[in-house]
Amino acid sequence: MLDTVILQIPMGYSAIIDHDRFNPSTRGMSDDSRGFVKYVNNPTKIDKEKGIYKPRLTIIKRGERIYLKIEFSAPKLLFGNNLDELRENDFDEMTEKLRKEILEMGVRLWTHEIENAEVISFHPSKNILLSKGYTASFAIRELSKINLNQKFDFTKVTYRNNGEELQVYSNCHSCVFYDKINDLDKPAKRATDKDETKKQLDLFKYIKKEKTNLEVLRFEIRLSRKKKMEEVLAKIGYTGNPIFKDIFKKDICQKILKLYWGNFFGKDLFLFSINNNPQMILQKILMKYPKTNIRTAVMLVGLNQLCKDEEGIRGFRSIAKNYKPKFNWVILNNYLKNFEDDVFTNPTHGFIKDVERDLEEFKAFKLKSYSLAM
Repeated sequence: MLDTVILQIPMGYSAIIDHDRFNPSTRGMSDDSRGFVKYVNNPTKIDKEKGIYKPRLTIIKRGERIYLKIEFSAPKLLFGNNLDELRENDFDEMTEKLRKEILEMGVRLWTHEIENAEVISFHPSKNILLSKGYTASFAIRELSKINLNQKFDFTKVTYRNNGEELQVYSNCHSCVFYDKINDLDKPAKRATDKDETKKQLDLFKYIKKEKTNLEVLRFEIRLSRKKKMEEVLAKIGYTGNPIFKDIFKKDICQKILKLYWGNFFGKDLFLFSINNNPQMILQKILMKYPKTNIRTAVMLVGLNQLCKDEEGIRGFRSIAKNYKPKFNWVILNNYLKNFEDDVFTNPTHGFIKDVERDLEEFKAFKLKSYSLAM
C-alpha cells in the first residue's frame, strides 16, 4: 500500500531533548543568525549492524521557524521489511512506533502531531504476486516494450540488472518496476531499494531455501515533489494539503497505482498478447476493419510485429527516426490505435492478469500468509 513517506512538522526548540544527536548539534540554534540551516540525525552504523531500522530526521531552521522533516519506510519501521505490506488498520500502531523512535533519536512529539503532519512526498506501492511460472524479470522485459518516455512528463528511462529493474523518471516523480525478491540480496549500489534491512537479507535466504517458486513484481510510484504529488492526488479526486492520516489509505494508494498503470499500459496492451502469428493477426485486422485495403492491413501486421519485438516500440522508433527523409512519428503512432481493441490484446500474458488482479483486489501481501497458502 505505502512505502516511503516524508513528513514535515513545525516544532518548537523545546521539543529537542538531545541536541547532540544532530549534526551539527542543535545547541544554540536559536542564536544562529543564518537564514537557513539544516541539522541531520540519521541511523548510525551501529544501528545498521544490529539490524535496527530508524527514520531519517532533519531539523530545518528557516528564519525564526523550525521544522522537523521525517523520512522513513513505513513497512520497514513496523515490520523490519517492505516485502510485507501495510493495511489501513496499522495506522495507530505505525504512528506510535514512529513517535517512540523519534523520541529515542532526541525529539519529543505528540501522536496527533505525527497523524496531522504535512506530507511532502510519498511512494504508493504494490507487490504483485506472479503466477503460472511467470518471473519478475520476464514481466519487466515485456513491460519495457512500450514507448515509456512518451508517457506523462518523464525524461529518462533505465533498464538495469539484466532486466530486473525498469524505471521511468523525472525530477518530480518516477514509476518503478523491479524484481522484489532478487533485490533483497543486492548490495546497496546495485539494489533498487537502497536502504535494505538485515531482516530483508534474512528473508531472501529463507525464500531461496523454502519458497523457491515465489516471484514478486514490485510496482512503485515515487511522488518526489510536492507539486506533482498534489497534481496526481487531484486527478484521483483528492484536493487540499495532504496530511499523514489522509495518505495512509488503501483507496488513495490503489487509485494512484491504477492511474499510472492505465496511462502507461492501457492503450498498449496488444504488446502483451501471446498471439504472434502474422497471418492470424492479418485475419483479425481484416475482420475488425473490413474496409481496410490489403496493403494497409499487411502494413499493420508488420507494425504490430515490429512493436512486439525484443526492443519494443522504443527500439522500433529509434530505428525509424533515422530514416531519410525525416518521418512523422505521429502518423505511425496513430496506426497503433488500431490495436487498442480487445481482439488484439487477448489472449494476453498471464502476468498482465496478475497485475490487474492485484491492483483491483489490493490485498496486503504477507509472506506468512503466502507460506500458509502454499
